[in-house]
Amino acid sequence: MIEWMKRCKRDETQMAERRIWTSRCGKYRVIESNIKYGRKHDKHGNYLGYPIIYLAMVLKDWGWDIISRHRKYKAAIKQLEYHQEHGKPIPKKKKRKKVK
Repeated sequence: MIEWMKRCKRDETQMAERRIWTSRCGKYRVIESNIKYGRKHDKHGNYLGYPIIYLAMVLKDWGWDIISRHRKYKAAIKQLEYHQEHGKPIPKKKKRKKVK
């Protein structure tokens, strides 16, 4: 089980707003990236901007390595906990081919 810091660090640039959660050991982190461009709604109420993305990252010898991208925070945390136990990302499910 990975222990996380209680608070996140905020990083704001001209392009995006980011929140960064780091683990207490310093090997894992999750970044929430919220792109500022296109934050509007059309006349039907549909959101035109970019969706929020969560990056699951692991510290390697040369720097931070992105393991996976997610739409939810809990999915990124689950990915990192699996990586800590097994040393690799969660395997993707194989798609079945339809038989006609």
